[in-house]
Amino acid sequence: MMRIWIAALSLCSLIACGPPAGGDDDEDTSKATLTIDPPTAELLIDNGVEPRQDYTATLTFPDGHTKDATDDTVFLIDSGFGMFTENTVSVGAPGKTMVYGTYVDKTSAADLIVRLRNVRVDPSLPPNTPALFQGPEDASLAPTVVYPAPDVIVPRNLGDFETHWTDSHGNDVFEVSLRTEFSDIRVYVPGGNGEPASGRMPSYAAFTAVEWLKAVNHETIVSYQVRGANSASPGPVGAAAPRFAKLTNEVMEGGVYYWAATSTAGGAYGIFRHDMSKPGQDAEEFMTTNQTSGRCVACHVLSRDGTKLAVTYDGGNGAATLVDVATKSAQGGSNAWNFGTFTPDGNEILTAERGTINVRTSANQSVIATMPSSGWSTHPDLSADGKKLVYVRPASTGTDWSFSAGAIVWRTYDQSTHTFGPEIPLVTGANNFYPSWSPDGEWVLFNRSSSNANAYNAADAVMLVVKADGSQPPIDLGIANQGTGLTNSWGRWAPFAQSFGSNNERMYWITVSSTRNFGTRLFNARRPQLWMTPFFPNRASSGMDPSAPAFRLPFQNIISNNHIAQWTEKVVVTL
Repeated sequence: MMRIWIAALSLCSLIACGPPAGGDDDEDTSKATLTIDPPTAELLIDNGVEPRQDYTATLTFPDGHTKDATDDTVFLIDSGFGMFTENTVSVGAPGKTMVYGTYVDKTSAADLIVRLRNVRVDPSLPPNTPALFQGPEDASLAPTVVYPAPDVIVPRNLGDFETHWTDSHGNDVFEVSLRTEFSDIRVYVPGGNGEPASGRMPSYAAFTAVEWLKAVNHETIVSYQVRGANSASPGPVGAAAPRFAKLTNEVMEGGVYYWAATSTAGGAYGIFRHDMSKPGQDAEEFMTTNQTSGRCVACHVLSRDGTKLAVTYDGGNGAATLVDVATKSAQGGSNAWNFGTFTPDGNEILTAERGTINVRTSANQSVIATMPSSGWSTHPDLSADGKKLVYVRPASTGTDWSFSAGAIVWRTYDQSTHTFGPEIPLVTGANNFYPSWSPDGEWVLFNRSSSNANAYNAADAVMLVVKADGSQPPIDLGIANQGTGLTNSWGRWAPFAQSFGSNNERMYWITVSSTRNFGTRLFNARRPQLWMTPFFPNRASSGMDPSAPAFRLPFQNIISNNHIAQWTEKVVVTL
């Protein structure tokens, strides 16, 4: 809708400042009509080559005679599709749109359909590999697609979209396609690049961010399909049924900072970050052992505007400080805390240290208030408006990160007076931990171990949500959790609301650290990675599971153990 509005605004501007009536002579054009040609056109973007189309404009007078008005007409197209140079349009994105021509106070429109076709053959394969896939299709020879799950929902600017499969029919070359009404992208790859334990001929392939974004453009759903062929004995093509990925109405913004711990493959560890508005880029090292002289940085939290980062060094109960994100400069001092949450303006941070929640000033970390409590308190999180604080009350003391029998409670907080309201129990039973407010303050996301396992690394941890006012019992995010025993921990909300579908259903994004299998690339490895799922509040209000199948965020390094995805509204450029 935004692009249409811009186009309309531009048209109004062009009408107001078009060529003078009559053009180059004194002929009265006020009663003439304007047409542009061709009235309909269909163009093909073929393997990245952007097509061009010339347009002409004609004035037709009441007596039937005509006049070429091309030179005095301003042509316009939605900038999301292409651009005009004088009367020639070049297009770079697929879809259906309109071309407009404006002469003084007259405007004419023409239909334009742009299709995209792209073929990419892996360098290890012969250039004529696509010819192997011209035979008849046979579903009985089809590969088995194992990732992503059917009907997954993803941000429309995800980029790097992957699909994984196995094959037990002798196929060794595969075609992976990405299609919409106007796009057809096909990638040809050899098989067998996945983990051997995940099945016969374990394979995966990824579309590049450019391929994904070009294909998706304005669409709301995209299909992907895997077909297999035997290079030594070409014949029928094994064709898996197409699957569909559904897309949000808006692009995703915000930034995520996460802790990447070491794996058997080694490498830098510490805090990495990614700007969601930059699909296709790998996560950036922000405060890793490469920048901290080998010192470990793990627990962290961001201010909402992304300018301040609170970190804890060297593990639990280690030294803690605040970092200016733009300069990476850390404050001095000898403070310590394990978990924290910033006020909306970033001027204060509430920290948890050995069961006590303190209010500190962001200027120098000095304590300006201590939350009154009759027991151990940890895992604090402030709502987006800063007026509500949720945290965990374990049944027994221990450490801020390692406990059992945690209850979720909340209370009001007044930043102007640094005072707290009475505690209100929200969730009890089993072990509940890592609570987090939804961006609208209506829901609390949390983790639960039904076996009352240790909060630090509970293998049976799953995600649940509960209505903040306690009017509904907790709802298990069963679809997103996928199952138990997957260490679905550290659930966190992305900061912005989005919409989905033709009825603009409201939704939010949730991330979680999980040891689940990642198709054929991580199989029984028990290596935590960051996964994402949508959350639909109206479905939750109706008592339905408000989640969808989760997908792995593509910017991560697959060799590291990734935890604690903390979100901010933007990624601040480092000076």
